[in-house]
Amino acid sequence: MKTKIIYFLSLQLIIFVLMFLFYGKINLISYANMSFYAGGLITFFGLMSYVVAGGFFDFFTESSRKVFTPKRMRKEASKMRLPSEVFSFSYKPIIALGLSSLLCMCIALFVYYS
Repeated sequence: MKTKIIYFLSLQLIIFVLMFLFYGKINLISYANMSFYAGGLITFFGLMSYVVAGGFFDFFTESSRKVFTPKRMRKEASKMRLPSEVFSFSYKPIIALGLSSLLCMCIALFVYYS
């Protein structure tokens, strides 16, 4: 729990630094914009990790190796790892961090428009 809070606060610090660099001022709408960019990018990365770790590309990779590998190298190609075996980290904290940033963006937009 403590590491999740540290990651969240460090992401908020990065958002504030980027907001100051790009916009030159700190206000609510620029915070909403930057947290949308950061949260969207992190959520996209987490969802792509989920798709690859779930084995979605394993069948495509294995069939491509069978078709495009010369016969003399098929034994070595069969020993190669699949994409789902390469991703050994958990994607859930990454998705949660991105969604928490998007939630902060929604709260900022709600406060801005009310």
